Amino acid sequence: MNIPTAIKKFRKDKALSQQQVADAIKMNRVQYTRIETGKAEITTSTLEKICKVLDVSLMEFFKEDNTEVNSYDKNILEKVKLIEQLDEPQQKSLFNFIDTAISNKRLRDTLNNALSAAS
Repeated sequence: MNIPTAIKKFRKDKALSQQQVADAIKMNRVQYTRIETGKAEITTSTLEKICKVLDVSLMEFFKEDNTEVNSYDKNILEKVKLIEQLDEPQQKSLFNFIDTAISNKRLRDTLNNALSAAS
């Protein structure tokens, strides 16, 4: 979630109007609206004031849209899209893990087949 969207969400969660927040941070409502809609840049000091009014930490604005990701229930194309979002080292680690799991499965299958044939 981007900062303007987060500001709007937190404001609505507190059941405050744009005017109430603008007044609390001593800003014109039109300028505040431009910040909340992403049409104006926000300064760090203004964001800190908004945080105080909305009673949220500054870090809340920089969290990823981290509702938990549960890829188990996703289809293969959705999983690939999630993997594409990872940076290269994370992708390599994941691919190494997948390669190891596949190698282990093939080895198990080969051993089971050999044991079945020997019986």
